[in-house]
Formats: sequence, C-alpha cells, structure tokens
Amino acid sequence: MKINRLRFHLTTQLLCLAVLVVSYRAAAEDTNQWKIQVAGLRVVVPPANTNENARGAFFASPGVTVVATLTSSSGKIVSINQFESKLNSFADDKGTDLLAMKSEDPFNKPGFGTMDAKESYATVEMQVASLPAKGATSLNIAGKVSMLIASSSKQFTVESVEMKTNASFSLGDLPVMISAMGTNHNSWQAKDYPYSIIFSSLRNLECISSLEFFDPQGSKIAAHKSSWGGGFMGYMMEYDIKQTVVRAKIVATCWQDLKTVEVPISIKTGIGL
Repeated sequence: MKINRLRFHLTTQLLCLAVLVVSYRAAAEDTNQWKIQVAGLRVVVPPANTNENARGAFFASPGVTVVATLTSSSGKIVSINQFESKLNSFADDKGTDLLAMKSEDPFNKPGFGTMDAKESYATVEMQVASLPAKGATSLNIAGKVSMLIASSSKQFTVESVEMKTNASFSLGDLPVMISAMGTNHNSWQAKDYPYSIIFSSLRNLECISSLEFFDPQGSKIAAHKSSWGGGFMGYMMEYDIKQTVVRAKIVATCWQDLKTVEVPISIKTGIGL
C-alpha cells in the first residue's frame, strides 16, 4: 500500500497583539543547546455567526496559537516526531488552564499543530481551543519536542543502477531496493515529472537527505522527493522524475550519527489583551 504524502504547511496568518517575545537557551542534552524563540501569536474569538461550520478571524477556529522556532547550535534537524512530542501546560497569568477545553474540530485539537523541520531550525505550532481570561497579559507554555538530528552528512555514489522493479543497491551499509516504478499518477506535478520510483528498505530511510539521478551520458535527471514513511514493516521513499533510463548513476547524501533528542519547551509571552 502506498503511503500518503507527508507535507506540512505552516499557517502564516498572525495577529499583531503587542507580542512580548521571550527567548532562552534550553539544554536538550549536555552537548546540544537550543534557542527557543516565539515567532508569532494568533487569538481567534468565536464568530458572531453561530453556524457550527462558521469560523472566526483568519478563517480559523477559535482559540490561541503560538508559533515558536527551535534552533540548534550544532547538528542538523532531520525530522520531528509529533507523536512523541508533548505539550504539558498552556496557561495564562490568571491561572486559566487553556489545555482543559476539548475540541471536536480535528484540526483544532489542543497540543502541537503543524511542525516543520528545515535542517537548521524547526517551526512548531502550539494551539488550544479556549481563550485567555479577561485581563490576562501573558501565556506560560511548557512541553517537549522530540527530534531526530544528525551531526553531519556524507555522499555515496552508485555508478550504475538498473532502473527496474526489484533492483537492489547499497548506500554505504544501507540496503535499498526499487520496489515499484512507472507512470506518476498521484503528483500534482505529473505533467513535469511523469514518472515515479519507490525505494524501500527494512531500515529507516530518513537517513537519506536527498537522491540525485544521472543518465549514462552524465546529465542530471530532474527529480524531487514526493512522499516517504514507514514503520516496523519497512520504510519507503518515493521520487517523481522527469525521465526514465535503463541504467542511472545515483548520488545519495545521507545523514550521519543520527540520534533522537527531546528539546524542552518553556515559554512566557505577552498577549497584550
């Protein structure tokens, strides 16, 4: 079964409410220091229209969203594990527990929302469905973000790979197989990338930062990663490509010294209400 594309799109609509930004350095491990900084705040009150499908300002659900960036002084961020990340508290300075209120909206559940990794930094949304108490002036948020980081990257080149289903090759000590290839039916860019290749392995393919493909004449074949995922049954990574060839050179950039870290979050930010 093909795994759905995992793409994250950060909401950029932020309400300017005289935000007081407080940043600090928190140790995820003795050797890793992280800078946590508030990047934005959005407060949305319930809409005047009581229709259950109605949304408030910014066409968003009622509640509070705080966006923060996490930057490491060393290492590269490979991915964020949203399932292992946890928001422990989200309260205002009046003592209101904003995590207490539940939401039937699947896109507005209290906790972490969109989480996006960009190698040098990560962006996370922390959201609740309730509103601060009248007269509240600040928010206090605590939790942890679980990330996979790498110390460096290394290139591996496979000079000639037979581009067909069940063909196998290795990237260093990582075994990889082409589990499927053919016409690209799923990508919105199918016009520009009409073909698709799915790579699989029993080992986690998150260690692959990127793959590049070259035809027998040495010309680079346009391609981009379109989906990835997996679990205990195996892992997959799909690339949409411009053209197919019988054989291709594959250049892989792979992360080295992968490890999981838990970055503690402790934020106080003014809300200007």
